[in-house]
Amino acid sequence: MKKRRLLWIAATLVLLLGAGYAVLWLTGPGHRINALSFERIQEGMTEKEVEEILGVPAGDYGTKAHPELTVLPLGDRKRWTSDDAQIVVDFDKRGLVVLKRLGFVRVGESIWQKLRRWLRIN
Repeated sequence: MKKRRLLWIAATLVLLLGAGYAVLWLTGPGHRINALSFERIQEGMTEKEVEEILGVPAGDYGTKAHPELTVLPLGDRKRWTSDDAQIVVDFDKRGLVVLKRLGFVRVGESIWQKLRRWLRIN
C-alpha cells in the first residue's frame, strides 16, 4: 500500500513539473534576442539570416522602457531589442553584416522571466 501511494505521489509530481515547464515554454517570448543568438551572428550574413537566428524582424520586443545602445552607424542599421538585450547590426550596401554590437538591458525581471532564464527557455 505504501509503495503504491509513493508511486502515485511521484507520478503526480513528475506530471506537475512537466506541465509547469510546458506552460513556461509556451508563454515565453517568440524571439531569441539574447547573448547566445548574438554570438551566432557573423560578418557577411544577410538580414534574412540574422532574422532567422533572432526569430523576428528588427524591432522593439521589450515590455518595458529601456535605454538605447548608441553608436555611430557604419551603414544601414537594424536594431533588435528585448527585455534581456539589445542587438545592433550594421549592413553594408550589399545588405551584408559588417558590424554587430550587444547591449544588456535586463530591466526589472518578473519571477516568470527569471524562471525562463534559469531554465534556459527563451
